Amino acid sequence: MEIRGLAFLPCFWVTWTLVGLFVAYAVTVAEGHAPTYLLYISETGSYFPESAVFTAVFMLSSILGAATVCVEYKFLDIRSAAIGIHCAMSQRVLLVVGLSSCIGTFTVAAFQVEAFPVIHRTGAVMSLGLGSLYNLCQSKSLYRMSLSDPYVCHIRMTLSLMMAASLITFLLFKIPLIYQLCNGRCEEICHTSAVTSEWLSVLTFMLHYLTYYTDFQHLCILWRCDKSDCGLKIYIFKQEKKNMLQCSVNL
Repeated sequence: MEIRGLAFLPCFWVTWTLVGLFVAYAVTVAEGHAPTYLLYISETGSYFPESAVFTAVFMLSSILGAATVCVEYKFLDIRSAAIGIHCAMSQRVLLVVGLSSCIGTFTVAAFQVEAFPVIHRTGAVMSLGLGSLYNLCQSKSLYRMSLSDPYVCHIRMTLSLMMAASLITFLLFKIPLIYQLCNGRCEEICHTSAVTSEWLSVLTFMLHYLTYYTDFQHLCILWRCDKSDCGLKIYIFKQEKKNMLQCSVNL
């Protein structure tokens, strides 16, 4: 069995996560479980029935994210071997970072903030913090190894930097000292800034993976099992004029 073109994987991941997140937000507001429209993302999964939507969305999102991270690792493994760049150790480290971010997402989905605040927030730090680090490092690596046009690499790096800046802004406005200094005069501004920054960080985090479309479109998964060979392989197919480049790596 052969599947050519894996661009559907990051596209489905991004679409599923963002649509599911906004559905959870809409249910929260419609059910009257929110005193304001400015909600932190965790607040969209605090009560039933939106908590069921929140859990289902982010559990599947963590699985799709892990699959995307693993396929990206294999893609870079193939590309680095093809162009003679030796960075196996750094890519393994980034693979662990990316998978740890997905584990954080699963933790966020499994442990609601109202019932398990410490575990939930730890998962959020893993998901977004490690996710931001992963995106920045991969954006730098893909300048050398991506099959995309340079402008796509620029967009990818811009989204990664925007996510990092949004996270820093979010953390700054969540520092208790800031609220103490406000003394009631600008708490609404701090709250609005923190909520906006959190949503922007998640949005840029997900949009980053849409830039993998071109690279993943050149990938092919082949499952073959016979007397001489049995296993799953990933190939890169890239048409350039009349020549076909084919590389493969065993999973």
